[in-house]
Amino acid sequence: RPINRRGFIQSLSLAGASLALAEPTYANIIFDNTASHEIENAHFRIAFDRKAGSFSISRANGSPFLEGGTVRISTADGVKTITQHYRHTFKSGTYRDELGSGKRLIVVSRDRDRRCDIELHLTLYDERPLLTIEAFCRNISLTDLVVTSIEPLRAVAGEDGFLHVPGVSKCLTNGEMYFDTGSIHSFGTQEGAITSSKIKGAQLDSGPIPGPGETIHSWWNAAFFAGYENPSTGVGYLDNHVCLGNLIIARPDSDRISLIAESDYAPHITVKPGKTLRSNRVLLNVASDPYKVLEDYAEAVGTANHARTGSIVNGWCSWFYTLANVSEEEVVRQTEFAAGHLKPYGLEYIQIDEGYQRWHGDWEGNERFPHGMKWLADQIKKHGFKAGLWISPYVVSEPAPVFREHPDWFLKNPDGSPQRVGNWPEGADPPADENPRRYGLDITHPDAAQWLHDLIYRIANDWGYEMIKIDFVAWSILAAKAYHDPTLSAGQVYRKGMEIMRKAAGDRCHILECGPGNTTVGLIDSMRIELDVNYGFADAAWNTYFLDPACSAAAAARRYYFHGRTWTNDVDHLCMHLMSHDQSEAAATIIGMSDGNMMSGDRLTQLDSYRIDILKKITPSAGIASFPIDLFDGGISYAFAAQVVKSFGQWTVAAFFNPSLTESAHYSFPAERLRLDGTKTYLAFDFWRQQFVGEVIGTISVDVPPGSVRLFALHEKSGNPQFLSTDRHVMQGAVELESCHWDEETRTISAVSVGPKGTAHNVYVYVPGDHPWTWGGYVLFRDYDSYSLKLMHNSIIQVNVRFDNSNEVAWEIRVDEFFK
Repeated sequence: RPINRRGFIQSLSLAGASLALAEPTYANIIFDNTASHEIENAHFRIAFDRKAGSFSISRANGSPFLEGGTVRISTADGVKTITQHYRHTFKSGTYRDELGSGKRLIVVSRDRDRRCDIELHLTLYDERPLLTIEAFCRNISLTDLVVTSIEPLRAVAGEDGFLHVPGVSKCLTNGEMYFDTGSIHSFGTQEGAITSSKIKGAQLDSGPIPGPGETIHSWWNAAFFAGYENPSTGVGYLDNHVCLGNLIIARPDSDRISLIAESDYAPHITVKPGKTLRSNRVLLNVASDPYKVLEDYAEAVGTANHARTGSIVNGWCSWFYTLANVSEEEVVRQTEFAAGHLKPYGLEYIQIDEGYQRWHGDWEGNERFPHGMKWLADQIKKHGFKAGLWISPYVVSEPAPVFREHPDWFLKNPDGSPQRVGNWPEGADPPADENPRRYGLDITHPDAAQWLHDLIYRIANDWGYEMIKIDFVAWSILAAKAYHDPTLSAGQVYRKGMEIMRKAAGDRCHILECGPGNTTVGLIDSMRIELDVNYGFADAAWNTYFLDPACSAAAAARRYYFHGRTWTNDVDHLCMHLMSHDQSEAAATIIGMSDGNMMSGDRLTQLDSYRIDILKKITPSAGIASFPIDLFDGGISYAFAAQVVKSFGQWTVAAFFNPSLTESAHYSFPAERLRLDGTKTYLAFDFWRQQFVGEVIGTISVDVPPGSVRLFALHEKSGNPQFLSTDRHVMQGAVELESCHWDEETRTISAVSVGPKGTAHNVYVYVPGDHPWTWGGYVLFRDYDSYSLKLMHNSIIQVNVRFDNSNEVAWEIRVDEFFK
């Protein structure tokens, strides 16, 4: 329901007041009577040193975890650290929040210079091997305090501080947005030492860490690697509601890490006298291995921020082959084709991308959309689909009426002139010949915020679009040199904008964000995690999936752990038109193995039948995230595994990719790297080649031809007849098999398969023993009402399931009867 202006502005102001400029709250803590300077639980012990002005953390066994931790505030007047000119008092007690119950130590540090007091919150959780750190800065002076960053955690070797990580050799970093997926950095190498460029407008206060070892940067979170089977340590921001969370890391020696968590208020934030500014919460966690430390981190972030998970877009998007030349006629043509060929398999959305609008900021349809955007949404719905729409909400072109009529609603330069925005390098001057020029909507102006709300409300509720793709954020709202309201930070403004859009769109609308989703967890449904590589010609198409540093494979690996825990991952569109069939299978598999959003980006009406069939095999997304087997081996990951769990059994799907178009690739991994038991025997089936591979024990070794993929289903050998695979979906049973059971008494395997009415697919069943082909043997089909059986290998029976009259077919194999 639309909000009247007074009510909207009031709710907007209250939302802002509750974020960055906020007093510490104690509603969830019961204080002890003693003013203890330490807390402990079964995982950690935290103690604050009043004399040094720093805190230390040890593990439960007494071994050091973190030493010399302190807090630093960077202001326009200089740097304030609680080790200097501060006196400290303590509070402690039991605590509870979304992550569970625990203990909290509060350190109140009074500034002897009467400029800013600092309050430090250190929290342990009973059931989680993690702790959180948060800092508050209170302006106790009589004048404004301009803050550029707070470091709630600073532990630097040259300042007697460090994080203890035995045997640490590598670090997984994260990038600020989809175009930077981070890296796997090997300590001791200068190559790639700076692993993340700066968000436009964000100027980090902390430079390189002095001393031996290169300094690396990571946005949002990082994880430290000391071996695949060894314990791991992670660090990251539990929330990014009020500032942009950056990590600055160095390794001074083999077992220690210098670590700075810098909460950046890009470009800066003004704290009025008597007001308090808070940092984001920083999390430190430990786990038995590097995968679990990443997964536990993402799960904690999702839990703390009430993540929206489970909503997945299976659809078609206009962008990659039309670019900005999309038309109403073309969208309708592709919609009609998709309705007849792909909708029965689970395609659900038709999304119009950039090019439909009159101007950025004037989002009505242009001359190629003569019937308007509501009419088009209605046409999409008539074909049984949900309609999706791309928008860049903060970018407004000069001719747009909102810019011409309300110039005061836009970001300003220091001299008061409108700030131009665009995708040019940081520090570069805007191109003089850009036509039309573009400007950034400043939603800290209440009327601009109201305009944004009304726009999104119209798109979602009046026009009827049920999916909205948000783009062009990094170089618009996050690139601001200043805001109309100087008491709000870039991170806070960005989250506020998404709060406005979520409220306007409603809970049922799927919001796909193009980043940085780390600031908007709990408001978005899915997050674009891969670089928008130019599809272009065939070589560029292959780059976007397997060769570019931020390609689909790299993103699916380095950000796999977010999927299903903080949001649904989106590793970009599948575009096969210019690739070979082998390459198309590989590109489809990397999209399918991510099991997040599945978006086709081809002109469907010009795809051949084989490529259409490939699309069917990854539709719908099963929602099961794979993990990279070779994540910390260096470079881009090319081996992935996913664990499928159904009520009737579980199995592993494993994919091995060869990015080279000229050389074969060989992979060999111990079974444990695939989360399998190295002492057990597994049966392997090749999906794309429809071949039984054989038995795997201890090690899986694979040869992959150039520019292709090998995709296996791996089932633990039971000794009885058992289901192996299908040719319907890349997850090989996760989507198309409802049940499957072996009855020893009747010697029968029975199952229920599902599929679109009027279609058919094959199921493959393993039968122990050797059943060689002979003249007069098991050659002929055995036909039943809705399925047929045929021996295709001396231990594999093919079940051809036909959905002639129903979407569900029950079938069975009476083994003894079959082999008579």
